[in-house]
Order: sequence, then structure tokens, then C-alpha cells
Amino acid sequence: MKDREFGLSNSRDPAMAEELGQDDQALVRAAQAGDRSAMQQLLIRNWTWLKCLVYGVIGKGDLDDVMQEISLKVIRRISTLRQPEAFRPWLAALAHRQALRWRSRRPIATVSLDDTSVPEPVDQHTEAVVAAAEQEDMCQYVLQVIQQLPEKYREVIMLQYSKQLSYKEIAKILDVPLTTVQIRLVRARRMILEAIERSSKRRIQNG
Repeated sequence: MKDREFGLSNSRDPAMAEELGQDDQALVRAAQAGDRSAMQQLLIRNWTWLKCLVYGVIGKGDLDDVMQEISLKVIRRISTLRQPEAFRPWLAALAHRQALRWRSRRPIATVSLDDTSVPEPVDQHTEAVVAAAEQEDMCQYVLQVIQQLPEKYREVIMLQYSKQLSYKEIAKILDVPLTTVQIRLVRARRMILEAIERSSKRRIQNG
């Protein structure tokens, strides 16, 4: 999966997300019966939001390695899932535990929001290149900001921007009320916006 999966865009239509969740149930049953293709499809269909969830815990470092470990555990333990309709919450809990274990062994490096800013151009002849890269720079900065949020806000904002889950599904995965998801999203967006505004003011002052 490519890093652009973490681009900031709206969540998927709730009806579509619910349909995907229903389709997962049939795949779970097939995977539990030994269908390798079904197991592969389950991982592919849920990869983006799952990767966003793990990113919210550990950041970008070794993300692919952790995802590989999670995939192996899912394959080994899928037979223990008694309720196929609970696959996504089960998968999220498994992934979250694995990400926390990795983080306890290798704590993520943090970046102070006060010290983080988009680099200024050093050569006036490179303005065209810089302009083309500005959007990507801002995206990376927003991800840095998200990484500094309290974990409960990181998780919910990354799950929403995975584009695969409705608010109802996010609430089920995180095992919190729907209203809690909505409140956390509002607060997370506010914190991100405030950090970006502070960065913009510093850039203007340093003009």
C-alpha cells in the first residue's frame, strides 16, 4: 500500500461501508473453511482502514513490518472468531494490541509541533518545483500534527480518513458510542487546524 492512502479525504458513504461489512461475513466463513483466496480478499478489503489505525498508534516507522505481523496473526487466528459479523472489531483489537506491543519495544520518535514547519525555498529559481511540492509538504505536516494528538483522537481521525468506514463502524471498532466518535472528530480537527494556523503565523513572521 502506498503512503498516499493517508491523504485527507472524506469517509466513504455509510451505506457502502455497511455493505462491505456484510460481504466480510461470507469471506470470513470461507476463510475459516480454508479458502486462501477468501483470506486474501479479507485482508485486501480491510487493509486501508487497518493501516490507518496502526499508523495512529505507531506512526510511519516500520509500519509495513507491523502490518505484515498483523496479517500473519489474522491468518493464524481467523478460525477462533466465533461471530463472523464481528470481524472488523476483532481485527481492530488484534491490530491495536500488536501495534502497542511494537511501540513498547521501539517507542516512536516525536516532533514538537512548535518546532515543525514547512521548509522555506532556498533558491528563487526552484519556485516552480516548490509550488508543485507544497501540497505534499502540507500533507506530511498534517500527518506529523496528527501523530502528536492524544491517542484517542489519532485513532478516530485516521479511521475516518481511511475512506472505508462509516461513523457507526468506527464506533463499533473502537467500542465507544457514536456520539463519542463525533465529539472526538470535532476536537481532533480543531487541534489540527490550530496547529496549522500556528505554523502559518510563524512562516509569515519569519517571512
